[in-house]
Amino acid sequence: MQFHYKGINSLGNSVQETIEAVNLDEAKMKLKALNIFYSQILERKESLIDILSLFKEKKMASSLLARLSRDLAVYLNAGIPLSRALNLLKHQNHKHLRMERFFQSLIVLISEGKSFAQALTSQEHYTLPIFYIGTLKISEDRGILAEVLNELSVYLALQESIKKQLTQALIYPSFIIGVSILMISFMLTVVVPKITAIFESSGQALPFLTRIVIATANLFSQYWFIMALIVLCAVGFYTYTMATNIRFKKRVHGLTLNLPIIGKMVETADLARFCTISSLLIRSGIPVVNTIKLSCITLSSEVIKELFEQASIKVVEGSSLSQALSQSQGYKVDDSFVEAVAIGEETSTLAAMLQHLSTFYIDTNKDKIALFLSVLEPTLMLIIGSIIGIIVTAMLLPIFALNLG
Repeated sequence: MQFHYKGINSLGNSVQETIEAVNLDEAKMKLKALNIFYSQILERKESLIDILSLFKEKKMASSLLARLSRDLAVYLNAGIPLSRALNLLKHQNHKHLRMERFFQSLIVLISEGKSFAQALTSQEHYTLPIFYIGTLKISEDRGILAEVLNELSVYLALQESIKKQLTQALIYPSFIIGVSILMISFMLTVVVPKITAIFESSGQALPFLTRIVIATANLFSQYWFIMALIVLCAVGFYTYTMATNIRFKKRVHGLTLNLPIIGKMVETADLARFCTISSLLIRSGIPVVNTIKLSCITLSSEVIKELFEQASIKVVEGSSLSQALSQSQGYKVDDSFVEAVAIGEETSTLAAMLQHLSTFYIDTNKDKIALFLSVLEPTLMLIIGSIIGIIVTAMLLPIFALNLG
């Protein structure tokens, strides 16, 4: 529940805020703990839109997290205390109920003695990335919270930008696939059955290709519901198994990494993430072992994640990161990456080297995505044109045979 109050804070300033509590008595206790002398406290009435907004997915969008991190870094660099900075952000987002509650809960938790990272972990309004909270915890202990928040905002904004570019690039191929499926379905379920009736009335023997197309059309028209159900069940089973079975997930990711073009794109994207976060953490003074463990959380491929996790164990045992990667018995990452890391370790410029690699891999992946889409679009057109051409040819063959006869 939210309670709106008016009063005076410990500095003698008038305040008019909201506070979250289970009931009125708890709200009064929290205000007392915050050294606020209230003159009025009332339960805040929530609109239907506010209530429905609470049922949305709890995961905070990367773009929103990047903006909040940047704004908080600006306030902290300006010398504003953390609680005051969070209060300012709460005012800026007062129109969004969940966001307002999120900041209010952080303010209360910090006033109770928790650190910023602990408050982010304890709050229940948003699910935040593990690497994000872990990074803030270490940076807070080292007194460099503002700098790391700013770096994280840059990283999150960059990831969101890449994601948007990829989404926009896939709009046209997705449109082609969707329209083509509708066209082929219409031809198989409507056009072909009508033409088939003409062939059956003529009593002539049909070519082999025509019989295949007619059989396929009959299959689609009579069992389309069962086929759709099978596809939905298969997708559901795949999604569930990917979420619950780590061995299955690793096998799928291993097969993906072996695919032409796509495999390299996945590897390059993960290496870019690893380099960006690792560079940020090392420059913040975080040990290499902790850096590897936190950076692993950001990786999408379980195969590459396992590779770096095993490398972190060898680093603890005294090996360098480059040696651990080169001696891996499983998946091998790009040799140039291992060599660059080795040079960075030898010259004590690992953070700078990883930053250069991050920029290189991001630019490389943009080129790979552009190449992939340039190949994908004509390939889709060729496949779809071939399918439609086969259907049309199958329908025309009996007509030509009838005319020739």
